[in-house]
Amino acid sequence: MNFMINLLRLSLTDPNAAGMHISALRPSFGTALSAFVVTIITAVVLIFALNGFQTAVILPGFPEISPVSLAAIMGLGTLGLVGSIWLVAHAFGGSGSFPNGILIFAWIQILQVLLQVLQAALMVVSIPLAGLVSLIATGLLFWIVFGLLNAWLNLGSMWKAALCFVIGVIGLSMAGAVVLFSFGVSPG
Repeated sequence: MNFMINLLRLSLTDPNAAGMHISALRPSFGTALSAFVVTIITAVVLIFALNGFQTAVILPGFPEISPVSLAAIMGLGTLGLVGSIWLVAHAFGGSGSFPNGILIFAWIQILQVLLQVLQAALMVVSIPLAGLVSLIATGLLFWIVFGLLNAWLNLGSMWKAALCFVIGVIGLSMAGAVVLFSFGVSPG
């Protein structure tokens, strides 16, 4: 537990160092994937707990989704994001192992879960305060993500890490659109 608290403190103060700390673990693919699966399950359970253990509507206009489907979508989507960022970073001269990326994103998922718990607690006290903290925390979370990515991929710049993140998200979105279109799903 001390490791997690130290990693949280380090993530808030120096995300590059936190990323190096995570990358120094050098997990096997199976270990990284196990940690990732645990964090995805934890996030899904939290989402459904905050929704009163009912099926949830994740995006307006979409049908309700079961916990198993949500876990699969979150897991596969995040693994796709890790892969696309990893490929983009290697095109920019980065070097980082895929299992380290999975572990980095597992940690990012833990940070998101902690943020959701904080938001839920603050909503009991004051909704405007929860909104303000959420806005500030989102900016902080992006700073942490870019620092973690920079350390994982050895890019030498948080700006390069941010660019790799954006290009990776766009690439994953385009690939997902092509796959959905090939299965006959249309925007209408």
